[in-house]
Amino acid sequence: MMNNYEFKETGSRNIERDGEQVRLVSFRGNSPIEGDDRERLNIDGAIVVPMMDYFQAGMNGAIPELIKNKVVDRLTARETENAE
Repeated sequence: MMNNYEFKETGSRNIERDGEQVRLVSFRGNSPIEGDDRERLNIDGAIVVPMMDYFQAGMNGAIPELIKNKVVDRLTARETENAE
């Protein structure tokens, strides 16, 4: 379902979590345009990413993929929890 979504970083900043500097990345995921435009489902949110992962993804031009992977992992984990 989420494989066709396009994710974009809308902002980010450094925060401290458990005594470690990490990056808080805000994003927007846009559903692909299929059929009626009024039925699009967009996702806004934020994820926490280790600093090195964030900057490595930035150097590789892969921040959209980094966001997408985190979102899909999180949704998959929730589906697994609900199935139990």
